[in-house]
Amino acid sequence: MMNYKLLLPLLLLLAAGSLVAAPLPDSTRITRSTEYQDRHFRSSATPEGATYRVEIMLKDSARGVAKTYLLSSGKLYSYKAFLNQAPRVRHGAYLEFHENGKTRLQEVYVLGILQGERRTYYPTGELRRREQVVPGQPTTGECFGPDGNPVAYFPYMQMPVYPGEQAGLLQDIGRNTVYPRTALRARAEGVVIVGFTVGKDGKVQDVAAEEPSADAAAALRWAYTHLQEAAVQSVRKLKPFVPGRREGEVVEVRFRVPATFRIM
Repeated sequence: MMNYKLLLPLLLLLAAGSLVAAPLPDSTRITRSTEYQDRHFRSSATPEGATYRVEIMLKDSARGVAKTYLLSSGKLYSYKAFLNQAPRVRHGAYLEFHENGKTRLQEVYVLGILQGERRTYYPTGELRRREQVVPGQPTTGECFGPDGNPVAYFPYMQMPVYPGEQAGLLQDIGRNTVYPRTALRARAEGVVIVGFTVGKDGKVQDVAAEEPSADAAAALRWAYTHLQEAAVQSVRKLKPFVPGRREGEVVEVRFRVPATFRIM
């Protein structure tokens, strides 16, 4: 059994390609760029108001790595290997780090799908979790206390839960939505995607609607703004969630939900 556990991560690393097997060579072929992100890892045009600085290295048109740094301290937060598609797809190693520089999380992705062995560590470097992630199957593994002794296994990530779960969430969004008269007169229909954060207290915060496609007609964009406003208001009226947990600790979690507008 131990041989199997060691062999599976090795095979996955090999399948992930040369990005996992070796770092990108330092050559003039590499192109570099810098991006900024807010605390929810959404793109920010400037450092002002951003939480992270992301250094992108592209070896060619297909492959690259991204190193994310905390702007407050300049320390490395994460390392991600990816395929340079639109959007980028994780492919290879993904690592996160504690502020003291020690590894916090180790994962492997193959074509955007998390699989293989996940490991997490305490800031001391002591192993905290070791588990096998197989797509479509329950995750199994072991958890350890700061002293290295085994503790009862619990899931790495527990998502926030809304009263009535997913069905209740979508039902309440529908109930809360008021069709704007201006959009009705314009016969404007569609689906507005709304992003929001479930805070550590379970309450909805930081609500914002996504923009329509850049090639949308001007008349549609005008009507869409009214649908956006109505969708945002409907999400703000949601009841509190049971907050999410990561490694057993309460955390903020970002969500995206649809608000559908259809004239019957």
